[in-house]
Amino acid sequence: MNQERKKLGFELLLNNLWKNLGWMMLTNLLFAIPFIGAIAIAYVLCLYVLPVVPVTLPVAVILASPFYAGVVSLSREFSQGIKPDNMFKKYFSAVKENGLRFLLGGFLLYLAYLICYFSVTIYSSLASLSWIFYILLFVVIVICIFFLFMFYAVPLMTVSFDLKLKDIYKNSALMTFGEIKQNFFATIGVAAYLAVVLMPIMIISYMSSILPVATVKILLIAYGAIALGVLIPAPCAMIISNYLYPNMRSVIAGEDISENNSSAPAPDIRPRGESYNEDVSSEPEVDIDELRKGDGEEYIFYQGKMIKRKILIERLEETNND
Repeated sequence: MNQERKKLGFELLLNNLWKNLGWMMLTNLLFAIPFIGAIAIAYVLCLYVLPVVPVTLPVAVILASPFYAGVVSLSREFSQGIKPDNMFKKYFSAVKENGLRFLLGGFLLYLAYLICYFSVTIYSSLASLSWIFYILLFVVIVICIFFLFMFYAVPLMTVSFDLKLKDIYKNSALMTFGEIKQNFFATIGVAAYLAVVLMPIMIISYMSSILPVATVKILLIAYGAIALGVLIPAPCAMIISNYLYPNMRSVIAGEDISENNSSAPAPDIRPRGESYNEDVSSEPEVDIDELRKGDGEEYIFYQGKMIKRKILIERLEETNND
């Protein structure tokens, strides 16, 4: 039975990936415009300010990070089999609401990258001098894996739950090895997808024996740009969300939403007459008296995020008083 559930989950992932591939390509195009701009700025900085490619070019991650919020928000819904009715509005709404937090996350990710890059470079070069450096290199690799898994969870938790920043990073850090199996599956899934998407690069490289070198370079640059801008970001975010979001919701909200669990989902607070997939107005009509009847610690959906019932009541009361 356990093997059947795993197989079913993998089949659902492939089904969602294939069924929503067109939507995800469109999501990637929305992200590609600011991402290209960020790369251009980083390239200029690399040419005229700090000509150290491994240090300067990744600055593009910081500059583009606010717009990645829309990718993660939509990809989370794709992973749950939900198609957005107005993906443009939902994309930019997620960017507007989470942009500053993602900008901070991009900066912290960049710092984590620098730590990992220079640590691995230094200790791997020193490893031949003494066995102690092999131990230090192993420790550094474990730290790199920790950062990798943590930054799987941080973006997803940011767009999914109304939490303080310190709680987002604390819970994400705890989930790195606490949910190591799901993180491992997410890594394998992303690696497998990237292997398929990037396989044409290997084929084009082998064509250098029959095509002019300039032609091969143009083909490599063209396909690399297409892969990075159209094929990679949203599907990878969807794969991560597929493996992490159910357990994340279980950890944060105390609810199990796996495909084989029959427990009821969190209440969805929307204006009267709105369907699940329809967009929510900025000021939905919510019956506060009905909200007060539930458990204050319970998480409910409200405007694309899960928020504690008591916190939502407090915010609605403050809005009404104003």
